[in-house]
Amino acid sequence: MMNSLNFLRRNCQKIHVKILTFGALCCIIYMVNYLEEVPRIIRIVISDADGTLVTNSKLIDTRAFSRMLTALGSRNIPMCIASGRTYPALRRLFAPYADKLLYFPLDGACVIADDTLLCGFPIGISSIADSLRLLCDSRVRGIELCAYKTSYLFTKDTALTCSEQKRLGEELSVLWSPDTAEAQPLPNEPIYKIIVFTRRSSDPISAPNGTRAVYQSDIVTELVREDVNKRRAAELVCDALKITPDEILAYGDSENDRELLSWAGTAVTMYGAKHEIFSITKYHTQNVAESVIRFLRDEDAAQNRRSGTHGKI
Repeated sequence: MMNSLNFLRRNCQKIHVKILTFGALCCIIYMVNYLEEVPRIIRIVISDADGTLVTNSKLIDTRAFSRMLTALGSRNIPMCIASGRTYPALRRLFAPYADKLLYFPLDGACVIADDTLLCGFPIGISSIADSLRLLCDSRVRGIELCAYKTSYLFTKDTALTCSEQKRLGEELSVLWSPDTAEAQPLPNEPIYKIIVFTRRSSDPISAPNGTRAVYQSDIVTELVREDVNKRRAAELVCDALKITPDEILAYGDSENDRELLSWAGTAVTMYGAKHEIFSITKYHTQNVAESVIRFLRDEDAAQNRRSGTHGKI
């Protein structure tokens, strides 16, 4: 009988030790996961426009976007729009919120705040000249030079003139077309992006020296200076505001967002993005504005938990 009791006592002690060990292991795993999931401090939000905040040239969710701006404003967190669109087009798109935003238009070739061009990365004169020579190519319908607020069109195609006038309105200046008596002089201002319009099913246009293609299809090629991307524009702003990459929340869905998403501390891609972009990020969403609001709430909750722990200690 005593032998049986001693055997039972020893095994119970072993079981107790195992339970304690298992419990301690669970606590460690929980704490590791908790620390990994505690949101980083967000000090700036940068988002692409088309395919993320915008679809069919309209905001996906105006109510959520307004609530997001209110939440960011209460924390003094700037909201930046990084897009391939021109600055005037972005202001029209995000009216009536336009004055509350920072802009990296033309794929990061410019940085604009309070309707002021803070800095830009213009394309060299020789690259512009090389692009205009493409007008002699039978594949090319027209060339558009994008400046800070104005786009200048050279075209052999009257239909292209009409479509661009409809798209850009007063922002467009036609310097040469079949309807003009003679070509107007080149603009005396920096050019940040070149758009080459081609005939459908034409072979791709090669980028002139000093430029790179940020977007290309069978009817259009968009060129910026070879060292320009959205990340570089973001770096300038974040350096000025003393914001580290870990404090950046960034959204995107396309190849021209790759550098920004790979660099930002917290990066989010849209469901539906191509796999090579989708796989870059840990987080994914269908609604940028709602996602930002959730990140801010999680950050507040994490700070409250940390404050509560410190108070108890």
